Amino acid sequence: MEMTIGQFAKLVGSTVRTLRYYDKMELLTPKKLNKSGRKVYTRLDWELFQQIMILKHFGLSLKEIKEQLTNQKFKNRELLQVQKQLIEKKQAELNDKLEVITRMERLYNIEGISEEELNEFAFIMLDLFRREKSQIQILEEHFIDDKEILKEIKLLHDPEYKEKMDREVWYLIQAIRSVIHYNDSTSSKKVQKILNEMNNLFPASRNLLNLVDDDYFLAKYNHEFTNYFPESIANYIYKELKTYYDENDNNE
Repeated sequence: MEMTIGQFAKLVGSTVRTLRYYDKMELLTPKKLNKSGRKVYTRLDWELFQQIMILKHFGLSLKEIKEQLTNQKFKNRELLQVQKQLIEKKQAELNDKLEVITRMERLYNIEGISEEELNEFAFIMLDLFRREKSQIQILEEHFIDDKEILKEIKLLHDPEYKEKMDREVWYLIQAIRSVIHYNDSTSSKKVQKILNEMNNLFPASRNLLNLVDDDYFLAKYNHEFTNYFPESIANYIYKELKTYYDENDNNE
């Protein structure tokens, strides 16, 4: 079997340009020359090309493929295990992104909310969803010795619970927007009502609010909790939550 680069490209379903690039990077360099002094591809080159395609299929870069074929950095079984771990990691990342999109779609399907209204705060919700997983892990570690709070935090993994909280957070942002724009008592009462609903769903929110004044926690994890919130809304949420819990303490 001896083929020119064009014939070989056709045989393996590649292109002359790709084969020349492989040759240039010394990944697949034909050793045999024809009578005209041109490189020709042989059965051994075909076998090497198949190995390259197999490794490429499993996600290795051309640089990694070259290193593997040249130095046998990993045994075949080890290589498969490494790639399996990488694929599982990517799959988990894709699943997280898909969940964010699904949760956002649910908000778009809530009756009585226009798409324009949701678009205004879509990035706030997307950022909350995007950061949620890492934030929950941090909170679980921080409250690991407090079984009651930890039990509540673990609820945040439950899809049905997430759906309820997503709705309440969205309603809260909407209500706060109305207060900021119109400064009316009706909107203020609505904010308090939603905060009460959220507290019933997640009583541990009181403990999480206290973390805002925890200098050690902020110094260590501030970068993980800098959610995308317009300053006016963020300040109002903090003020209302403090007021809500202070009033509850006085009533008790």
